[in-house]
Order: sequence, then structure tokens, then C-alpha cells
Amino acid sequence: MSTPPAICPQWYTAIISALRQYLHEDKGRLIHVLKTVLAVLLSTGISMRLELAAPRTAMVSVVILMMHQHSGMVMARGFYRGLGMVVGNLAALLLFALFPQERVLFLAVLSVWIGLCVWGAASYRNYQSYGFVLAGYATCIAALPAIDHPYGILDNVVTGLSEVSIGILCASLVSALIFPLHVRDMLLRVGASHFSRFLGFMRTALTGKLDPLELGRIQFAMIAERAQLENLRSAAVFEDPDLRLRNDIMTRMASEFLDVAARFHLLYEFRRRLRASARSDVADNVDALFAQLAALLSDRIDPARPDLEHLRQCDEALTVLLDRLPGLQADQRHALMDKDAAIRQLAESAVPHLENATVSLRAYLRDFIALRAANVAQDQAHVQRPVRIVTTANRMVAIAAGFRASCAIGAVSLFWIATGWTGASGAVISAAIASALYSIMPAPAAATRQMVAGCGAAWLASLFFNFFVLPRLDGFVLLAAAIAPFIMIGSYLNSWPKTATIGLGFNIYFCFLSNLTNPSIYSPTSILDAGFSAMLGIAAASLAYSVVAPYAGEWVTGLYLRQLRKLVAHAACDDPLDGLRSRFDSGVRDFVQQIGTRPETGRYSQAFLHAWSFASIEIGRGVIDLRELARGAPLPASWRTFETDICRAVAQAFTSPGRDACLRALNAVEAALSAVTPTSEVLVGSPADIALVRLRSALNTIRLSLQDNLVPLGDMVGTTQ
Repeated sequence: MSTPPAICPQWYTAIISALRQYLHEDKGRLIHVLKTVLAVLLSTGISMRLELAAPRTAMVSVVILMMHQHSGMVMARGFYRGLGMVVGNLAALLLFALFPQERVLFLAVLSVWIGLCVWGAASYRNYQSYGFVLAGYATCIAALPAIDHPYGILDNVVTGLSEVSIGILCASLVSALIFPLHVRDMLLRVGASHFSRFLGFMRTALTGKLDPLELGRIQFAMIAERAQLENLRSAAVFEDPDLRLRNDIMTRMASEFLDVAARFHLLYEFRRRLRASARSDVADNVDALFAQLAALLSDRIDPARPDLEHLRQCDEALTVLLDRLPGLQADQRHALMDKDAAIRQLAESAVPHLENATVSLRAYLRDFIALRAANVAQDQAHVQRPVRIVTTANRMVAIAAGFRASCAIGAVSLFWIATGWTGASGAVISAAIASALYSIMPAPAAATRQMVAGCGAAWLASLFFNFFVLPRLDGFVLLAAAIAPFIMIGSYLNSWPKTATIGLGFNIYFCFLSNLTNPSIYSPTSILDAGFSAMLGIAAASLAYSVVAPYAGEWVTGLYLRQLRKLVAHAACDDPLDGLRSRFDSGVRDFVQQIGTRPETGRYSQAFLHAWSFASIEIGRGVIDLRELARGAPLPASWRTFETDICRAVAQAFTSPGRDACLRALNAVEAALSAVTPTSEVLVGSPADIALVRLRSALNTIRLSLQDNLVPLGDMVGTTQ
């Protein structure tokens, strides 16, 4: 007689359900953890089979590269890691050739070299910075172990390059061949989500009401997202030939985004200013005009599958609207004939503002479609190749980062020389790794503190592994089974943003301190020394980040703010016009992104930084527009004097900001507006009339930003320069 099946207890069912939900939500992370373990073990096995001295170097290379889940990012970092290792090892050979027996000079020059590499890492963006990072600490890794026996440097260089090459190869193959996550998919999905949110911002600028500070926060968030898309673009070209063909499109979109964002922010400020200074019927007339563009914007774009046909229809509708604008301009003039001259002149600039915003939006929309179109040439007839501008950070900030790294390395080197501690070379290496690796992060001091926690946990884990596990192992299979759980813990922590640095530090230093050498050496004192020196080196780097020109302090914020103002005062007002717009957009985009990520301090509030950022974008671009439009407009003979006065006054307002300087700039703009008032000799709708309207629109752009951004800051800038 068969027994009835037992009914599962409720707690058992709940556990199974929770486990299934966990596996479903964390499946991507768990797959990445397993891939990281496989790549680490593969690099370890190959290094041991080839009888290389220190498989741990290959292991460290793998865990650093596999901190990213997407294959394109792994390959991009691997490429620059290889370049950096070659340069770093050549620098190590040069140091031994120059100072083979002069330890003080050797360490002094090494400190300077690492400072130069960190300067380069802090100066350049994207993956170029990673090459500088590797060139710095690769020199330490190659040179310091051989400092007491200089003839061993060649063996160190050959072995180190071989192990790093194995690590890069294993990480790239495993990432690209086993359940690959392609950057292309992420780039297109995130880009569509960003564009969908951007459409919401544009609708708000055209029709909605929002606090200006909140609007600024939204724009800064979108600028930061756009910067992340640029990082994805840099990685995507490594893995996808089709995206390499479309690289120009993606490069163009970065500049087009800033153009569209600035234009629509200006429309929002224009609506707000007009409603505050004119009668409600005038403001309603302009709002009805802007609502025609808002009605053409899609409500939402599906990130996974954008409807390109619908977007092409939007493109056609934008073209139709542009064709209708001259008629709308004439209708608006007729409706405003009985209004005050100043109000009429301000309101008439609505159509040129709308035209500029629509043209910018259409260009951005077309490139969004072209990036996803099946045929690249099909949607590319209307565009030109982008002007490529190399974006660098503020020079003083980069110099401070290099000086900070040199101070950390120099302090640990002096401690080594003063104490004679034989294991202090590891402290120099750790200080070099922490100083270089985290110099490119937004909050390096906090990152190094998390690295200390990861290193401490890895040290304890390595002691357990070396003294309780490793002596009981026999063969590579058991070794792989023993290593895997530790790498899995670090990789899983690394997959979460809040614990990513702790997980990375755990994996790096577990591989570094686990004493996997060929042949294996059982030396408790060496392992204790290595742990103490690693903690000391990271602590020295963390202290340097917190004490020597702190990256998150007011000094850095002030440098970026002054550099942003300098772009307007010198570049926009004085530089030759050829290629000026591309150079200005590239520079202001980077500086606005840096200022947007600065923490709020007593001297620099978010409202203060937002005001200066948007004033720089709008007034800088307005001055460039003014200089370009003046070439073809029928202007009075005295116009050159007005243009020179505006450029000088704007430059003065940004170089030495103050209420009087801002008011002088505002007066110069209003004088120019009076000089280009339309006369009866100019036919309405003629090319000369259109040119004058556009010129007045550029002047109104500058006046509006001065009134809403700079003049209110006049009483505050004296204490915040």
C-alpha cells in the first residue's frame, strides 16, 4: 500500500520561492562571478604550466579587467593595460640603467615618474587614463623586487609582461566567448532611455513649470548620463565592427546633446522671463507657439526596441514646423503690433529661439535614428564628420593629483630608507597602485578607505589560505577548488556599486598575498610583512588624498569654476571662429560635468554652481552665435563697436565677476539691441529682416542669461572667487 505524498511545509515553500526569485534577479551577477573565477583559474593554470615565477601577477590582471561585466570594456581596458605595462617596464629598465646602486636617487626619480603618470591619468578621459595608471604602478611592480639584485630586472620584465599578457588574454577570451554581455546592447538601451528622459525635459521646458534649481539638477544628471554613454562608446568600438563604422555618429551626438540641452533650457528661461515682464496675453501667445513643438515630441521611447519609423515621422514633422516658422513669425508680429516696443522685441525673439532649438533637436534625432538604422549610409547624407577634440581635465587639478601621488610614494620611500624594513618595498608598490588606480575616481579618498577594508579582509583570508589550506593541497584541481570560493566572494562584492571597491580590493590583494609562486615558498614572516606593507601603502595614499589638495575640497571646485569662466572670457569672446564652437562645446561639457559632481560646500552651493554653469553655456554660445551672425547681417556701420563692447564687457564679467561688471555687460547688450531695431527700409520676411531677427535673438539670449543668472550673483561672487 503506497503512502500519500508528504505536503511540503510552508517554510520550505517560502525558502524555495525566495531562492528562485534571488536566482532570477541575480542571474547576471552570478554568471559574471563564475566567469571571473574561470578566467582566474585559467590564467593560473597556464602560468604554472609555463613555469612562470609568479602566477599571481596574471591573476591580479584578470580580476582588475573582470571588474567590468561587458566584454567590450574588458577588451578596452586590456588593450590599454598592455600598453601601460610595456611603457612601465621600459621605465623600470631605464631606472636601473641610470641608478643601479643609488637607492635614494632611484626612489626619488620613481616618485616623480609615478607623479607624472598620475598627472596623465587625471588629465585624460576614458581609457587613455588607464594606460597612464598602468605605466605608473607597473614600474614599481617590475623594479622594486629587483632593487637589491639589479641584474634580475630583465627576468622581472620578461616574466611580468608574460604573466600580464596571459591575464589579458584569459580575461578577454572568457568575457567574449562565455555568455558574453555586449556593450552594444547596453549602449543602445541606455542611450534610448536617456533620450526618452530627455524628451520629458524638453516638454517641461516648452510647456511645464519647474523650480529652476530642480531643472538644473535634472540637466546635470543628464549631462552625467551622457558622459557615461561616452565611456560605453569608447568600449563598444573594441568589440563591434558595425559600431566602429558608426563611431562618428556617436561622437557627434555628444556635442549635439549639449547643444539641444542649452537651447531648450534657454526656451524655459525665456518663457519664465516673458511671463514675468509682459502681459499674460503675450506670454500665452508665445506658449501656444512653443506648444506646437511640444506636441511633436514622443511621450516615451521603448529602450529595448525604439520605433524608428515613428521617429522618422517626428523628423518629418520637425521639418514641416521649420518650414512654417516664417509664417508664424509674420502672424506673431501682426498680433504684437499694438504692444510696447521692448515687449514686442523680446517676444519676437521667440521664433528664432524656437527655430534654433528645433534645428538642434532634429540633428540629434537624426543621429539617434542613424545609430540604430540597418544601413549606415541611408541616414548619413545630411551630416559631416565631427571635429575631434581631445578633452582634458583642469591642468592644476591634474598637477595636484600628480604631486599628491609623488608625496605618498616619497613618504613611504623615506620610511623604507629610515627604518631599513626589508618588506617596505611592498608598501611602496601598494601606495603606487592606490595612488594611480584611484586618481581617476570621483571620490579617491573614500575609495582608498574602502580599499583598506578590502585589503584587510584579503590579508586575513590569505593567512588562512596559506597556512591551513595550501599545505594540504595536491595538484591543480584541488588548488583551483580552494581558490575559487575566495575569488567568488570578492567578485560578488565587486558587482554591487556600494561594495565594488571593497570587492576589487579583496580580490587584488588576495591574489597578491596568497603567495602563489612557482615553486611555492612557505614563509610566514614574508606573508605577514606583505600584509603589513600593503596596508601601510594604501593608508599612505588615502592620507595623501585627504590632506594634500583634497580632490573633493573647495579649492578644486574653485579651479574648475574659474576654468569654466575662462572658456567664455577668452575662447568665446576672442578666439578665431573656425572650429570655435566644437572646441567650446567640448571644453564646457567636461567642466560642467566636473562641477556638477562637486559636493555642496559652504562657499559653493548647488544653486551657485548651476547659475554659473548655465550662464557659461548660454552666454558663451550666445557670443559665438553673435559673432557668426554678424558676418551676413545688414548691420549699421557702428556695429563693430557694439560687438567689441559686448565681448569686452562679457569677458570682464567672467574674468572679474561682480555686480558692476555684470551690469556693464547687460548695458552693452541693450545698447546693441537698440542699434539693430528694424527700420522701414527692411522688408518684413526678406533675408535682411531674417538676419536681423536672428541677430536680435542672439542678443536676447545673452541678455536673458545675464538677467537670470549673472546679475543675481553680483552680490555673492566677491566671497566665492
